[in-house]
Amino acid sequence: MSEPGPAVARMPLINKLFFSADHIGLQSMSYFRQQWVLFLLAPPAIQGANRVPDVALMGMDIDARVLAGALIFAGRFIDAFTDPLIGWWSDRTRSRWGRRIPFILFSTPFYALFGALVWFLPTEGSSWWNALYFVLMLELFFTAATMSNGALEALVPELTRSAQDRMSVVSLIFLFAVAGAGLGLVMGGFVKDAYGFQIAGTFFALVALVFRYVSLRAVWNRAPRDITPAEVPFWQGLRDTLRNSQFVAFLPTFVMFTTGVGVLQGWVPFFAVGILLQEREGAASSFLSISVIAGVVAAGIAIWLLFAAGRVSKRRVYGVCLVVSSLLFPLMGLVGLATTDSLMMQGMVFMFVAGMPMAAVFLLPKGLTADIADYDALVRGERREAMFYATQNFFEKVTYALPPLLLSLVLQLGDSPENPLGIRLAPLLAGLLMLVGFALWPRYRLPDTVNRETVSAAGLLRSMG
Repeated sequence: MSEPGPAVARMPLINKLFFSADHIGLQSMSYFRQQWVLFLLAPPAIQGANRVPDVALMGMDIDARVLAGALIFAGRFIDAFTDPLIGWWSDRTRSRWGRRIPFILFSTPFYALFGALVWFLPTEGSSWWNALYFVLMLELFFTAATMSNGALEALVPELTRSAQDRMSVVSLIFLFAVAGAGLGLVMGGFVKDAYGFQIAGTFFALVALVFRYVSLRAVWNRAPRDITPAEVPFWQGLRDTLRNSQFVAFLPTFVMFTTGVGVLQGWVPFFAVGILLQEREGAASSFLSISVIAGVVAAGIAIWLLFAAGRVSKRRVYGVCLVVSSLLFPLMGLVGLATTDSLMMQGMVFMFVAGMPMAAVFLLPKGLTADIADYDALVRGERREAMFYATQNFFEKVTYALPPLLLSLVLQLGDSPENPLGIRLAPLLAGLLMLVGFALWPRYRLPDTVNRETVSAAGLLRSMG
């Protein structure tokens, strides 16, 4: 067994900043889509007609919103299977630009193009053409995104070999990811109200395009060109990835965490209309998102200071955020039950508090996966970063496919001011998902600094091989 890869010089701060700034574009487009796509296809009855039809299947009537949730799920689920294949392809690529840059360079324009076209449904009313068009554009977007995003993610462990360097990049990614989420969630609602879904979707696609190329330029001359491409066959590589004990310990908790947060993201517009009684759901959702992001930033700064002082590990912070989320998320369903005074203020306070443990979703997963990739390289003597990120993305995409479907089913219990039961139960579902994740988390034991001594001390070298 060999130590992970050759050493590389530490990245200058300016390169770290521009590399991490990609997450402004990535997250703004992603969070705008996650929050509004179900609302686009099947808004509350008081907001307008559905864009997809009701369905009669095997004697059962299926509501248009359930169909919309199923379409979003299908798009993500089908696309998820391309991630390990593209990651394996990236790990094996040989070019004068190295393994990752060609994927980012050539797929990014299509990533932005199809990201915008998702919002341009062909007809105004309820139609199967809308459903078919939506699934096609979503699949094309996800495929281009996989090729561009996956390669960029795989550069994180290649560019950062020390724990200090890696944590600084991960922290910058966190800050820019929060800024991107704020842009998508906060500004998105206002732009949607003023100009509609098409202009808003196109705007965020252009933002993603610009920041992706800024990030690529920052590492163009620093991305390793001399790492030996992986030679392991695809199925063996996938099997080895899924046999990594720490990766298997991390994945289920990651799925539970992101599913719960995803449910709440799509829930916010329905919460604004059905519980807070807001007529301008875009503006109301933006104000609520400001509160969430303020909570994320406050907690994120506190976590970063604790990391800088050496007082906590990624493992402990992630576990604490899981259990705190499981306790706080269900409380959002209680807004307005005790008093109907100042409903919007109640909602913003609850959203701020619930946003604090969400900091772990922004801050830690990329660093944890980079540590796992180093652990794998230490044991197996071959660097396969893209395969790990791609496999994580496979589960992440399935995870992001689930919230609209789960939310659409829960909202069948009631999504109106007269009957808001479904709206009130959705945060409880999110909290239960977090609780499951917390119950699984103790299996993860990887230290923050991955080398032969620390991994041996954790008793992990015997768990692979």
